[in-house]
Amino acid sequence: MMVVRMLLGIRRFRLESGPKGTGSSMTTRSTPHSTEQKTRQFSFLGGDPSIDFVNTVDEMLGDSPIDQLESYGDLLDWSEQASLICTDIIASLQEAAQECERDSERVLRQARLFRSHLRDVLTSFVEDRPPEARDLKAITAYARKAAAHSRLDCCGDGFAWVLDEASGCELDWPIWELARAAVALLTSDSLNRLRRCANETCGWLFIDQSRNHSRRWCDMSSCGNRAKARRNYARQTAKRKTKQG
Repeated sequence: MMVVRMLLGIRRFRLESGPKGTGSSMTTRSTPHSTEQKTRQFSFLGGDPSIDFVNTVDEMLGDSPIDQLESYGDLLDWSEQASLICTDIIASLQEAAQECERDSERVLRQARLFRSHLRDVLTSFVEDRPPEARDLKAITAYARKAAAHSRLDCCGDGFAWVLDEASGCELDWPIWELARAAVALLTSDSLNRLRRCANETCGWLFIDQSRNHSRRWCDMSSCGNRAKARRNYARQTAKRKTKQG
């Protein structure tokens, strides 16, 4: 396990919190092959990049979950906003994706599958039950691929695992980075503070970093306020029934 931590724990991730809205906002940006392309703005409330990736499904426990990752471009946008991949690598992946559309669709499917495995493992921890062996096996397989297709290099003012130009299938890079982040989380003490949003349909996960470890909501301004509104409505309804009775 110590070897795993040494291999997978090199990058320090910069996390940015943003409000969780009812829908993702969009901005535009230039790309190598088009003047403007819509960019989805994601929320980062989980306290860890691998948790934030799991949280790219809205209303996870509701009747109609909403997947925020509709394209490989969304996967790259998320990776960039999470500071998971350097900007120069993002640019090269954007260009490669436009040249290999079928491969980019394959990677998107794999990313969603990885997200499902990771969500099940994290959920099992929250629910205090053993994880499924197939989920751990899948995450391990992705982490091994990450180590095999990366090398340590300078990136900005620090160091990072970067694309190995001698390796093929570089479009898989976001998944490899996510696998490293996931293993780093799963082998850390932070996992003991993993919580799930108290909104019964939300399902978002987060690391409780509150002083007294009492955080209940992924975001008080959305799920917390909705719960408060429901309680107020229930109280008012009960009062009306009491008066009528």
